[in-house]
Amino acid sequence: MASKFRLRRLFKPIVNLLARALSKIGLSANGATITMLICSIISFLFLVFFSNYVFFSIFVFLTGIFDGIDGAIARLRNKTSQFGGIFDSTMDRLSEFFIFLALLINRWDENLWNIIDMKLIITLSYLTSIMISYSRARAQILYDGDFDIGLMARSERMFYIFVTTLISFYFGFFNEYLLLFLLLVIATAIFRFLKIHSIILNSEKN
Repeated sequence: MASKFRLRRLFKPIVNLLARALSKIGLSANGATITMLICSIISFLFLVFFSNYVFFSIFVFLTGIFDGIDGAIARLRNKTSQFGGIFDSTMDRLSEFFIFLALLINRWDENLWNIIDMKLIITLSYLTSIMISYSRARAQILYDGDFDIGLMARSERMFYIFVTTLISFYFGFFNEYLLLFLLLVIATAIFRFLKIHSIILNSEKN
Protein backbone atom coordinates (compact mmCIF):
# COMPACT_ATOMS: atom_id res chain seq x y z
CA MET A 1 0.00 0.00 0.00
CA ALA A 2 1.32 3.43 -0.91
CA SER A 3 2.27 5.81 1.87
CA LYS A 4 -0.54 8.18 2.86
CA PHE A 5 1.65 11.27 2.98
CA ARG A 6 2.49 11.76 -0.67
CA LEU A 7 2.99 15.08 -2.40
CA ARG A 8 1.21 13.70 -5.44
CA ARG A 9 -1.97 13.62 -3.34
CA LEU A 10 -1.47 17.25 -2.33
CA PHE A 11 -0.89 18.37 -5.93
CA LYS A 12 -3.49 16.03 -7.44
CA PRO A 13 -6.19 18.74 -7.97
CA ILE A 14 -3.69 21.00 -9.76
CA VAL A 15 -2.30 18.14 -11.84
CA ASN A 16 -5.77 16.96 -12.85
CA LEU A 17 -6.80 20.52 -13.77
CA LEU A 18 -3.72 20.97 -15.94
CA ALA A 19 -4.16 17.51 -17.45
CA ARG A 20 -7.74 18.30 -18.53
CA ALA A 21 -6.68 21.64 -20.04
CA LEU A 22 -3.67 20.20 -21.88
CA SER A 23 -5.62 17.18 -23.06
CA LYS A 24 -8.24 19.47 -24.60
CA ILE A 25 -5.60 21.21 -26.70
CA GLY A 26 -4.32 17.86 -27.93
CA LEU A 27 -1.41 16.96 -25.66
CA SER A 28 -1.11 13.20 -25.33
CA ALA A 29 0.21 11.29 -22.32
CA ASN A 30 3.45 10.52 -24.17
CA GLY A 31 3.63 14.18 -25.18
CA ALA A 32 3.43 15.17 -21.52
CA THR A 33 6.18 12.66 -20.74
CA ILE A 34 8.39 14.20 -23.42
CA THR A 35 7.60 17.67 -22.03
CA MET A 36 8.68 16.42 -18.62
CA LEU A 37 12.00 15.29 -20.08
CA ILE A 38 12.46 18.62 -21.88
CA CYS A 39 11.89 20.48 -18.59
CA SER A 40 14.67 18.44 -16.97
CA ILE A 41 17.02 19.20 -19.87
CA ILE A 42 16.22 22.93 -19.59
CA SER A 43 16.91 22.76 -15.85
CA PHE A 44 20.27 21.17 -16.69
CA LEU A 45 21.11 23.95 -19.13
CA PHE A 46 20.22 26.73 -16.69
CA LEU A 47 22.37 25.33 -13.89
CA VAL A 48 25.35 24.11 -15.91
CA PHE A 49 25.74 26.96 -18.39
CA PHE A 50 24.28 29.92 -16.50
CA SER A 51 24.54 28.87 -12.82
CA ASN A 52 20.95 30.10 -12.52
CA TYR A 53 19.56 28.41 -9.42
CA VAL A 54 16.13 30.02 -9.65
CA PHE A 55 15.30 28.80 -13.15
CA PHE A 56 16.93 25.46 -12.42
CA SER A 57 14.61 24.95 -9.46
CA ILE A 58 11.54 26.15 -11.41
CA PHE A 59 12.13 23.63 -14.19
CA VAL A 60 12.81 20.86 -11.67
CA PHE A 61 9.39 21.68 -10.21
CA LEU A 62 7.83 21.56 -13.69
CA THR A 63 9.53 18.21 -14.26
CA GLY A 64 7.73 16.87 -11.20
CA ILE A 65 4.41 18.39 -12.27
CA PHE A 66 4.53 16.93 -15.78
CA ASP A 67 5.52 13.59 -14.28
CA GLY A 68 2.01 13.53 -12.80
CA ILE A 69 0.28 15.08 -15.79
CA ASP A 70 1.23 12.30 -18.21
CA GLY A 71 -0.47 9.65 -16.09
CA ALA A 72 -3.50 11.89 -15.50
CA ILE A 73 -3.94 12.44 -19.26
CA ALA A 74 -3.66 8.69 -19.91
CA ARG A 75 -6.40 8.04 -17.36
CA LEU A 76 -8.61 10.83 -18.74
CA ARG A 77 -8.37 9.40 -22.24
CA ASN A 78 -8.51 5.82 -20.97
CA LYS A 79 -5.40 5.08 -22.99
CA THR A 80 -3.10 3.45 -20.47
CA SER A 81 -0.81 0.88 -22.04
CA GLN A 82 2.17 -1.29 -21.16
CA PHE A 83 4.34 0.64 -23.60
CA GLY A 84 3.22 3.93 -22.07
CA GLY A 85 4.23 2.67 -18.65
CA ILE A 86 7.66 1.58 -19.87
CA PHE A 87 8.16 4.82 -21.80
CA ASP A 88 7.16 6.91 -18.77
CA SER A 89 9.45 4.95 -16.43
CA THR A 90 12.39 5.24 -18.84
CA MET A 91 11.92 8.99 -19.29
CA ASP A 92 11.59 9.39 -15.51
CA ARG A 93 15.02 7.84 -15.02
CA LEU A 94 16.50 9.93 -17.83
CA SER A 95 15.07 13.16 -16.41
CA GLU A 96 16.56 12.39 -13.00
CA PHE A 97 19.88 11.73 -14.69
CA PHE A 98 19.90 15.24 -16.23
CA ILE A 99 18.99 16.87 -12.91
CA PHE A 100 21.63 15.03 -10.90
CA LEU A 101 24.22 15.52 -13.64
CA ALA A 102 23.55 19.26 -13.45
CA LEU A 103 24.09 19.18 -9.68
CA LEU A 104 27.24 17.10 -10.11
CA ILE A 105 28.77 19.52 -12.62
CA ASN A 106 27.73 22.57 -10.59
CA ARG A 107 29.23 21.19 -7.37
CA TRP A 108 32.23 19.52 -9.04
CA ASP A 109 34.95 21.39 -7.12
CA GLU A 110 32.97 21.72 -3.88
CA ASN A 111 33.70 20.04 -0.56
CA LEU A 112 31.41 19.96 2.45
CA TRP A 113 33.20 21.26 5.56
CA ASN A 114 36.46 20.70 3.63
CA ILE A 115 36.03 17.00 4.33
CA ILE A 116 33.40 15.38 2.09
CA ASP A 117 33.65 15.58 -1.69
CA MET A 118 30.32 16.76 -3.10
CA LYS A 119 30.82 14.53 -6.15
CA LEU A 120 30.52 11.54 -3.83
CA ILE A 121 27.38 12.89 -2.13
CA ILE A 122 25.59 13.64 -5.41
CA THR A 123 26.62 10.37 -7.09
CA LEU A 124 25.43 8.31 -4.13
CA SER A 125 22.20 10.33 -4.02
CA TYR A 126 21.52 9.57 -7.68
CA LEU A 127 22.27 5.85 -7.37
CA THR A 128 20.14 5.54 -4.22
CA SER A 129 17.27 7.44 -5.87
CA ILE A 130 17.36 5.00 -8.77
CA MET A 131 17.27 2.07 -6.34
CA ILE A 132 14.20 3.53 -4.61
CA SER A 133 12.32 3.61 -7.91
CA TYR A 134 13.68 0.25 -9.05
CA SER A 135 12.60 -1.57 -5.88
CA ARG A 136 9.04 -0.33 -6.34
CA ALA A 137 8.92 -1.27 -10.02
CA ARG A 138 10.38 -4.70 -9.38
CA ALA A 139 8.01 -5.43 -6.50
CA GLN A 140 4.97 -4.42 -8.57
CA ILE A 141 5.98 -6.84 -11.33
CA LEU A 142 5.85 -9.72 -8.86
CA TYR A 143 2.94 -8.65 -6.65
CA ASP A 144 -0.27 -6.65 -6.97
CA GLY A 145 -0.40 -3.33 -5.19
CA ASP A 146 1.36 0.00 -5.04
CA PHE A 147 4.74 -0.17 -3.31
CA ASP A 148 5.19 3.60 -3.21
CA ILE A 149 6.50 3.36 0.36
CA GLY A 150 8.72 5.74 2.30
CA LEU A 151 9.38 9.45 2.55
CA MET A 152 11.52 10.31 -0.48
CA ALA A 153 9.71 8.92 -3.51
CA ARG A 154 10.26 10.60 -6.88
CA SER A 155 7.76 13.44 -6.31
CA GLU A 156 9.28 14.23 -2.93
CA ARG A 157 12.81 14.13 -4.37
CA MET A 158 11.93 16.61 -7.09
CA PHE A 159 10.13 18.89 -4.62
CA TYR A 160 13.02 18.73 -2.14
CA ILE A 161 15.51 19.79 -4.83
CA PHE A 162 13.15 22.56 -5.95
CA VAL A 163 12.66 24.00 -2.46
CA THR A 164 16.21 23.65 -1.14
CA THR A 165 17.76 25.10 -4.30
CA LEU A 166 15.60 28.21 -3.93
CA ILE A 167 16.41 28.49 -0.22
CA SER A 168 20.11 28.04 -0.94
CA PHE A 169 20.05 30.76 -3.58
CA TYR A 170 19.01 33.29 -0.93
CA PHE A 171 20.54 31.87 2.25
CA GLY A 172 23.27 29.41 1.23
CA PHE A 173 23.94 25.96 2.75
CA PHE A 174 23.33 24.15 -0.56
CA ASN A 175 25.94 21.48 0.20
CA GLU A 176 24.38 20.81 3.60
CA TYR A 177 20.96 20.40 2.01
CA LEU A 178 22.42 17.93 -0.48
CA LEU A 179 23.95 15.92 2.35
CA LEU A 180 20.58 15.83 4.09
CA PHE A 181 19.04 14.71 0.80
CA LEU A 182 21.50 11.81 0.66
CA LEU A 183 20.67 10.73 4.20
CA LEU A 184 16.93 10.90 3.48
CA VAL A 185 17.11 8.84 0.29
CA ILE A 186 19.32 6.23 1.95
CA ALA A 187 16.82 5.96 4.81
CA THR A 188 13.96 5.68 2.31
CA ALA A 189 15.73 2.99 0.28
CA ILE A 190 16.39 0.90 3.39
CA PHE A 191 12.87 1.40 4.73
CA ARG A 192 11.29 0.51 1.36
CA PHE A 193 13.44 -2.60 0.97
CA LEU A 194 12.58 -3.84 4.47
CA LYS A 195 8.88 -3.05 4.04
CA ILE A 196 8.68 -4.80 0.67
CA HIS A 197 10.53 -7.77 2.14
CA SER A 198 7.98 -7.93 4.96
CA ILE A 199 5.03 -7.68 2.55
CA ILE A 200 6.43 -10.45 0.36
CA LEU A 201 7.05 -12.74 3.34
CA ASN A 202 3.51 -12.21 4.62
CA SER A 203 2.00 -12.88 1.18
CA GLU A 204 4.00 -16.10 0.85
CA LYS A 205 2.80 -17.28 4.27
CA ASN A 206 -0.82 -16.64 3.28
